Amino acid sequence: MSARVQNGDGAGGAEKRPLGTVVASAVAGFRTLVREHVNLAKLEVNEAASVRAQGVGMMGAAVVMAMYALGFVAAAGAAALALVLPVWAAILIVAAVLLLVAGALVLIARRGLRTAPPAAERTRETLKEDVRWAKRQIAR
Repeated sequence: MSARVQNGDGAGGAEKRPLGTVVASAVAGFRTLVREHVNLAKLEVNEAASVRAQGVGMMGAAVVMAMYALGFVAAAGAAALALVLPVWAAILIVAAVLLLVAGALVLIARRGLRTAPPAAERTRETLKEDVRWAKRQIAR
């Protein structure tokens, strides 16, 4: 098998390549395609991890705020309520209010985590496009 070039006579000047060259070219193209898909998947995973890390950071901030609130506001609120209620009742009321605030912060952080983009969505779409393209190429 060797390369032939058809010239003149309306042959279109198309070059016939040996089968080995065509297969090698196809394999090289496939390798490049797979490498690019892996790179795209890595980028998408990194993006999703970044968004989730921000949500986790907010969750951590909610915990820290709840702890500080438990220490400072609880003491002040319980002291104020203790003027009109028994001390145990004042402390219980303040603790319940602080738990409600912490729960609201957790819900806000959870919503942020749920809105993160799904990992590898673009990779799936481009793989589907590549399959459609390959099927069209084979059908030729």
